[in-house]
Amino acid sequence: MSGRVLLFFCACFAALFAHPATVHAIEDTVHITGSLDGSHDRINTATIEVAINGHRAERVGEAGYRAEVPIARYYFVEIGGPAIFPTMQTFGNGETYDAECACLKVPPIELVARKKGRIELFFGGDSMAGRRFFEADEGEQAVLDRVTLDRDLDRLFTAIRPYFAHSDLASINLESVVAAEQPGPPAPKKYLFFSPPELPMALARAGIDHVSLGNNHTADYRAAGLRTTFDALDAAGVAWSGAGMDKAEAERASRFDLGGQKIGVYGFVGWRGTWEPNQTATETKAGAAWGLASVVEDVTVRERRAGFIPIMQFHGNLEYADRPSEMSLPRYRRAIEKGSPLVVGHHPHVTHGLELYRGGLIAHSLGNFLFDQEHPHTHVTYGLKVWLEKGRFLRAEVVPIQMLDYRPVPATGGMREAVLRRLYWLSAEMGTTLHQSGGHAAVWRKGKRAADPACAPPQPFRLASLSPACVGGALEYGRNLVPRGDFENALAGYARDRFWAARGAATDFRGEVGNTHLFVLPESADRAFHLYSKSYIRDIYARRFTLETKIRVPRNATVTLLVKPRPHEGDPPSSSIAGEKLATVDVAAASEGEWQTIRLPFELPEEAPGTARAFRFILKFAFEDGQETGTRMVELDDFALVEWPEYAAQSDPTQAWRWTHARPSQATAQR
Repeated sequence: MSGRVLLFFCACFAALFAHPATVHAIEDTVHITGSLDGSHDRINTATIEVAINGHRAERVGEAGYRAEVPIARYYFVEIGGPAIFPTMQTFGNGETYDAECACLKVPPIELVARKKGRIELFFGGDSMAGRRFFEADEGEQAVLDRVTLDRDLDRLFTAIRPYFAHSDLASINLESVVAAEQPGPPAPKKYLFFSPPELPMALARAGIDHVSLGNNHTADYRAAGLRTTFDALDAAGVAWSGAGMDKAEAERASRFDLGGQKIGVYGFVGWRGTWEPNQTATETKAGAAWGLASVVEDVTVRERRAGFIPIMQFHGNLEYADRPSEMSLPRYRRAIEKGSPLVVGHHPHVTHGLELYRGGLIAHSLGNFLFDQEHPHTHVTYGLKVWLEKGRFLRAEVVPIQMLDYRPVPATGGMREAVLRRLYWLSAEMGTTLHQSGGHAAVWRKGKRAADPACAPPQPFRLASLSPACVGGALEYGRNLVPRGDFENALAGYARDRFWAARGAATDFRGEVGNTHLFVLPESADRAFHLYSKSYIRDIYARRFTLETKIRVPRNATVTLLVKPRPHEGDPPSSSIAGEKLATVDVAAASEGEWQTIRLPFELPEEAPGTARAFRFILKFAFEDGQETGTRMVELDDFALVEWPEYAAQSDPTQAWRWTHARPSQATAQR
């Protein structure tokens, strides 16, 4: 890639990714430094070009670079040169700030050399663009509008497209029928998806080459829905596999010749479904390919014998579970045993770890990629870049992603930390040690093994000091359930975080450039107003919690914490802000704009051993003077909801990557 193309690409991407309200001239600048790591492939890094937000970086020595650029919310580091696969990473301010140099310091970014026989693949997880994409709550704007649909669809991929624009093949799991309206009789099931027929064209424009249809929503509208889906994908030139009008077509691989490397990509769903007609294809019925162990083996061996590198995608495991199921795990491994260098899993809507198995790589679940789920733990996800060399797995790199406004956005700050901690934890359980590359995680098949990082007490997140906790001793450990509370990822291009809701007030994300926080503007200062989580917090492993946040109030106020448990099925509807009062604190008016920190400890009843029921937090604000006139804006930053599991979980060294907070183990009064 020439330097001219490199700078143009970065400048365009930076403009598209900026929030519309912040696209203006900025006088203040920031110094950014970093280095390139070409040690694994013995790359001469002095020949590599680096650009940051469209500004060419000055090379320092053989491996370093530095630049002075206008301060911004995000910094896009683009790296290119004829000797390497181009790469890109995105960084925020707080996660890279280094007090020693009063600059932003990017950790070393690893490079992969271009060599004969090497190809780069990109994979994203569960995807659809229907349902809530076209619906909006009161006061919100819909993500997709029928009048501007092509433009809106393209915007879904603006932030993530540069991460796979250079890949030899990009593939996602399309978990939806494609049709303008319900194309036929629906299957007798609770959740049914269909996305607009314009979606495949948008996928093609974004650079998606292939979709897997081997999943439990492909046959939501039976054969009629499959036909409209195939037709729309074919018209857009997007390859597909994993489903068909009969079993033979469903088990057929999509075959590609990528610079002389021939690969066959095929997909399966792990179960048939309990309704009739079920979701899997037979000799006489349309549906998804059913991934029985024997079928996994047959298709993998068939592709190898035909001279193609077999790549399997598998839709299995349990929804929202942390680990692969006893049914899926042996099927994933069977494909590796029979010659596949790579298996990509999806369906749980949350991420699982990476497993190196017999020289191949298994990504057990990528989580979501383009999806309208509001459950906050499904927003912590990743994309996967994989390099193959002459048909063998060479290297993988995880791109941390936040699902923001239902679309994939590179994760920074607390959301990146949540992605990486979960990935390191669950990969370590499977015997895979990852190493850091800039803000990503990576693993090689051989040659470079990551050393176990030194443990440290949890501290505010910085990329340079990401480490597991030193479990045991005088501290007890907790995990932040709201990693988006630093608000570093609250805005990206046309997307904004929909997690936060208010009653009697409006919310907005503002602040100095590079330091966003949450503003709550009440409709009236003489009445109470509420801030709450739109969704229930579900990924809970504890009963003890602490809600903490930095806060600025313009006059003395009382803050009350209420908690609303997630209703049981059949419970009558109730107000979003109807909860049990658990804690109250008085907050004094800010002095000269200073922040105060409040901590509200609470305990909830046990739903399962050691675990509370899913719940929503609600903060009720009331100004003590009750006066209508005067300033009334409330500001929040560094918001966290910390769970404190039982000691047995905290002291388990296999879970040391999970912990984001610590406190003295005996100081119960500080909860």
